[in-house]
Amino acid sequence: MILLPSVAIGVAGGVWLLVRGVRHAPRLALGWQLAAGVGLGLALLAVAWLLERSLPSFRFASRLMEQALRSLALPAWSALPLAAVTAVGEELFFRGALLGVIGLVGQALLFGLFHPVPRRGWAYPAYAALAGLALGALTLAAGSLLPAMVAHFGVNLQGFWQAQGGNAAGGDGGVTDAADTPQAHT
Repeated sequence: MILLPSVAIGVAGGVWLLVRGVRHAPRLALGWQLAAGVGLGLALLAVAWLLERSLPSFRFASRLMEQALRSLALPAWSALPLAAVTAVGEELFFRGALLGVIGLVGQALLFGLFHPVPRRGWAYPAYAALAGLALGALTLAAGSLLPAMVAHFGVNLQGFWQAQGGNAAGGDGGVTDAADTPQAHT
């Protein structure tokens, strides 16, 4: 069930690309595409790490998502396929199908809206929208979805791994303030 939205939009994006056809050719060699994807993924993870430590809204949303994922009691190994399916599906739809239709800013705003949390967690959809801008810009610069898929996969893998207890630093990332603990209400 957790994969359903990403799978559904991935299928929609894949069908769109099959019908419409790919209208650009890669501008970078495969090695450079992979390196660019890894670089952007690390940059997005660094920004998320900083936001988590400095912005209560982002920390709240992060904890809320971790709690929701932990409640599913998925095995740690499932982080890999979850990250792959969600990253590929979302990239096919947002950067593959929508980028050429509604542009860089439009697809980024929709990407942010696709990551909803309660109002108190407003910083997370804003971060997702900015990540969508970066992923879209990388797709345009590279002429390929591969770098964005690699970056998105890395970000999602870290998130799923941490939520499933694979975080060596500990479960709460040092957050002990009761005011920053997510509540069950929305």
